[in-house]
Amino acid sequence: MATKHAGCPGRPVSRPGTGRTGRSWRAGFTILELLVVMALVVITLAITQQTYGLYQERTATRRAAKLFGLDLSLARSAAVQGRMNVVIRFDEAAREYEVISNRRIMRRDFGDDSDVPLESIDLELPGDSVVFDARGVADLSGIAGSLGRATFEVGGSSYAVSFNALGASKVGEP
Repeated sequence: MATKHAGCPGRPVSRPGTGRTGRSWRAGFTILELLVVMALVVITLAITQQTYGLYQERTATRRAAKLFGLDLSLARSAAVQGRMNVVIRFDEAAREYEVISNRRIMRRDFGDDSDVPLESIDLELPGDSVVFDARGVADLSGIAGSLGRATFEVGGSSYAVSFNALGASKVGEP
């Protein structure tokens, strides 16, 4: 609390350590302090948003690759159970694939309006399809090596699914 000067009645003494008198002292922040805090908040939000966007891309790509691995198992199981051929057919331009037997079993869409939007999908097999026969064995004769491969990409994030003729798969970065 401010006290009065002995020699000047009515004049308040400045508060200790502030250099401000009792009449001019007000609680709160200066505009400069508020601007500095707001600038720091904006910079932090910009960095966080960019990092979160990269995280979302990476997560969406990995999720799509894992879904394809599960769908390989589904297609093989449907082929063995139904004792018929089951095809996984890719449409790379539309960014989708479907699992088909004598009827469509399922369809996955990775276009702009989907839950998992991707920029590209690529099945690195001739004809862009995998066919499981009635015994549950896929024909991978058109490729070099014993593993088929599908790639899923968004931005700078890319995941590949390597799979064998029995539909067993592994998801990893290419």
